[in-house]
This record gives sequence, structure tokens and C-alpha cells, in this order.
Amino acid sequence: MFLLRWVTFYYQHPEPENIPNAIKCMSQTGWFDNKNKLSPIFGFLAGVFKENPKKVPEWIEILTSDKEAHINVVIFGVWYANLPNSQKLVYKILDKHKELKKEFSFLYKGSPLAIEKIPLEQGAWVLDGLWGNFMATGNKTPVARIMTALPWVDIKGDINRLMVGGAAQWSLKSNASQHPHVLSFCKTEINEQPKDVAKNYVRS
Repeated sequence: MFLLRWVTFYYQHPEPENIPNAIKCMSQTGWFDNKNKLSPIFGFLAGVFKENPKKVPEWIEILTSDKEAHINVVIFGVWYANLPNSQKLVYKILDKHKELKKEFSFLYKGSPLAIEKIPLEQGAWVLDGLWGNFMATGNKTPVARIMTALPWVDIKGDINRLMVGGAAQWSLKSNASQHPHVLSFCKTEINEQPKDVAKNYVRS
């Protein structure tokens, strides 16, 4: 419970020096056995890595020193942090852990991508990653990105977008009640968004 709260409100009191121990603790206590927790954590790491680029190589050495389950979230965290050296760092991890090369072969076909640029159509896991990113940084960018899926609540004939839109609406309401920052961002951002976004935000 303490670890969950630490992650959820990390942006209020950042403690980057505790990142390696926190990720190792998550791995050892079974967090990463639950696939639903992977996206929020790599989104969280992407935000922390983005704000602490000089520490990333050192953290990678600590977090990838063995074959524990946390390596996957570290790879995605580095990739979606979209640092100038993200690709180089990820390929170095894969060179060291060759058993992961097949699983992550798709990364050799593209370039690192900022987490807020991942197409929302890929599924609700993208929303989870964006919320993790917000919790790491407190920035409004991931929140604004989630809001763009609100018009999909009324979409016809596209079950995937409909589900993502519903998840976006629910998560905005839930997080706005927990984080005053999110409520404030939404109230400000709603004036900058198209009418179909504003309409579905008010409905949430």
C-alpha cells in the first residue's frame, strides 16, 4: 500500500534517488506478475527518466543486472522517455540480455517515441501509461492527451475506440477526484479542446 501511494503521488515529492530500490521492490513483491500494472509503471519510469536523463545509464546498470522481471518495464520506460540516447540505451540492454531480443525485435524497426505520441487506438493500456507518466511528473500533457479520446464515447461501429473512450472518461473522473492537479488541468484544458471533447468531459 505504501509503495502504491508513493508512486501515485510521486510528483508531489519526487525522490529519484529511491527509484532503483522501488522498482526492485515491485519486482520482488510480484507487481510485475500483474500485466495491468506494467503500463502504469513504464509510463511512470518514462516520466522519471525524462526528468533525470543523466541518472538513467546508472539506473539501467542497477535495474538490469540480472534476469528479473523488471527488465521489461525498464526497456519500455527508456524507450518512451524518448531521450536523445534512448535507442542506444535500449539496444545495449538487449545486447546484454539476448534472450529478450526476440521479444523486443519490433523495437529494431522503429525509433523511440514520447509516451504521449503513442496512438490511443492501441488500447486502454496507453491510457494507463499516460496516467503513470502524470504521476511521475505532474505535467498536464498526458492528461490533455487522454482527454482527446473522450469523443469516442459516442463513436459507432468501432468497439476498440468506444472502449478506450469509456476508459478515458472513467479515468479522468476517478483521477480528478484524487488529484487536484488533474481537476485543475481539466477545467483549464476544456476551454482549449474541441466541442465534442468538452461535451463528453462534462458528461463524465
